Amino acid sequence: MENELFYKISYVVEGGEHPGAIININEKPEVGEELTFDGHVFEIIEIMELTPPVGNFGFLHATCRYLRET
Repeated sequence: MENELFYKISYVVEGGEHPGAIININEKPEVGEELTFDGHVFEIIEIMELTPPVGNFGFLHATCRYLRET
């Protein structure tokens, strides 16, 4: 699919409770979504585009808050 975008997301956890992560995904995340990494569940509270997409690649920043252990 030539119009499909892939994203590199920089996840930062508010409050410093977790160091965050950089993860590659195939779909743009949405505010309010829950995601799991490193044995923890987080909720996305903010998404910012860091650079305009180049070709089929986008780079985003997402601020998350810790919810619970998995």
